[in-house]
Amino acid sequence: MKKMILKSALLFLFAGMAHSVMAQNAAHAVDRDNMKNQVLLKMNKGGDKYYNTEDLKSIDIEGQDVIVKHKSGDDVFTNMVLDMSFFKADKPAGPTKADLIGTWEVRAQEEHGEESFYITFTEDQLTVAEYGEVQYVAPYTFEDGVLTYTVPSLWGDDPYTEIKNVGLLCDKSVLVLKSQPYEGSDIEEAEVWIKKDKSPDTSDAKLDGKWFCYHRGSKDEVRCGLWINGDKAEFVIGAWATRMVGPYTYENGVLTLHPTEYYWGRDRDDWGYGRIDPATLECSSWDRVSTNPGLIEELTGGGGAYPETFVFFVNGDEAYGWYANQPCRFYKQ
Repeated sequence: MKKMILKSALLFLFAGMAHSVMAQNAAHAVDRDNMKNQVLLKMNKGGDKYYNTEDLKSIDIEGQDVIVKHKSGDDVFTNMVLDMSFFKADKPAGPTKADLIGTWEVRAQEEHGEESFYITFTEDQLTVAEYGEVQYVAPYTFEDGVLTYTVPSLWGDDPYTEIKNVGLLCDKSVLVLKSQPYEGSDIEEAEVWIKKDKSPDTSDAKLDGKWFCYHRGSKDEVRCGLWINGDKAEFVIGAWATRMVGPYTYENGVLTLHPTEYYWGRDRDDWGYGRIDPATLECSSWDRVSTNPGLIEELTGGGGAYPETFVFFVNGDEAYGWYANQPCRFYKQ
């Protein structure tokens, strides 16, 4: 690992001031972490101190004080710092072909039974299936984290080439395939797959926030939105003009919403977004479906309240999932 050292003449003045009062406040120091960009303060007493540079505003020298200005408060060292060193984070190892090999799947929503969507990799080819039926088999290449393959003609259309960036989450039990952005857009589509017979650990997932999935790379049209706050969630499907609110459960990357309130944002004879703004999912007026038996029967296919279950994996300010048996890439707002 390359180590870059920055030495300040002012810092060395402290080394010769043994007669001065020494003091420190190291409330925000952290352990050494090779995966983070860090600064090391070499101390003449009390042990060396590490800080993650992403958490710092600056490091200032004022007289005999070195002041580490952390986002959460200042750490001050008086006549103690001998040297400063900066460490660049190690680049994490990317996925390998060996990581890909095997079967990755997502279960279809219950109206389509228990058949799964899956993709299987061998050493030199992949197999794609929908609803349990193989759609095609194709050779592939994988190099520097990029998967390339050609989808054959399926229904008389022309073959086309897919180029996807590969990522792995949850200790390599979750596969993310990111497609190239649509022309004129910076929004990428993404698929998420779960390694067959694996149960991804998502116990530390940070779900709270507002998440938007855009339609075909356009921020002018939100396909669906998910609001999560504590133990409550709200799910809006733009093109269906529907809104569901209630408690939810989340385990192994599967989110299940248990709606206690249903709303509709269009008249019964309308289609599409209705009264919903496609760019924000804000609605000029929602109809409370639970007070209208005809609407709730139409919305739920004749049943009452039922859980909405879909795959949802968070990775920083992005999330990847499936809804209505289509892959969704969510962006945190």
